[in-house]
Amino acid sequence: MQPVLVINDERFKQHLEQVPHLENARRVKAVQSVLEDPSLNGKWAELVPRLATKEELALVHTADHIERIAKTAGKPLSSFDMDTQATEKSYDVARLGVGAVFGLLDEIWTGKANRGFACIRPPGHHAEPDKAMGFCLFNNVALGARYLKEHYSVSKIMIVDFDVHHGNGIQSAFYNTDDVLYVSLHQFPCYPGTGNFGEVGRGRGEGFTINIPLGKGHGARDFAGIIHYMLNPLAQAYHPDMILVSCGFDLYMHDPLGGMTVTPEGYALITFFLLDIAQKVCDGRIAFIMEGGYSLKGIRECGLRVMQELCDVPTLNRKQIEKVTGNSARKLSAVRKVIEIQKEYWKILR
Repeated sequence: MQPVLVINDERFKQHLEQVPHLENARRVKAVQSVLEDPSLNGKWAELVPRLATKEELALVHTADHIERIAKTAGKPLSSFDMDTQATEKSYDVARLGVGAVFGLLDEIWTGKANRGFACIRPPGHHAEPDKAMGFCLFNNVALGARYLKEHYSVSKIMIVDFDVHHGNGIQSAFYNTDDVLYVSLHQFPCYPGTGNFGEVGRGRGEGFTINIPLGKGHGARDFAGIIHYMLNPLAQAYHPDMILVSCGFDLYMHDPLGGMTVTPEGYALITFFLLDIAQKVCDGRIAFIMEGGYSLKGIRECGLRVMQELCDVPTLNRKQIEKVTGNSARKLSAVRKVIEIQKEYWKILR
């Protein structure tokens, strides 16, 4: 097996330096402790990221938005809203995060690896084409999808977003196109207030946005079951060339901003079933990109289980897997409602 590619650069600590914030440099340190685990020795390779250019950022973002972020360079503190700030080096760090995603996708698409994890900050899935919000400056995953299309003419990309918060920015970027199948599993109602059942896309994109809003308290079997029973057939029907994963660690049961009950074992299960889908539909090509997660313990423990699955270090037994495959996700009312709405667009759900 090829080593799993990992991006984890010290420069990501320079965003929001000396500013008290939930989205802080200690999140990077938590990831670093994961990569030092003995079980991963020799199973991953580090990839040094580059900075994205302004022209590349314009694949998703407006010129005005890019310029607003660029003008924060060298300033001690700039605010975009109550939650979203930039410090002296944030513009370059945010460009580094985007460039990290591009570099990872280059390596995977050209066959040098088939999976990897971009452990980056700031997160990105809330950033709209024209607005920074929700701790996010540039939309890392949306930009990654556009980059694949522009540079490699990739025709079909599937984005799976399993952060506790809905990825409104990714949805906005692809709401009117069938170039990308965007599927989001998230807590609802919750920040930012988007991601309800009826948000399915518009025009050519109708049916290519699939929101699975879930109430508080859902755990490992629910999320893994939805991935196995719903995302698996959807992926086989859509047949993407590559899967991008917006990986939030705030589904963790003790996350300060979440209300879900996913354990580290749950993250292993989620990863296991996503890798299974990638193997079936796109020769295993899959990239995980870090989004939220504000419990350092959650990042360490859940991040380790994600990395172990990516590196083929077995941590799950047959019984744990069969508890998911042996119970249909249709018992969840939210899933039944999603199927009722989406079966108009996807025959496989009928």
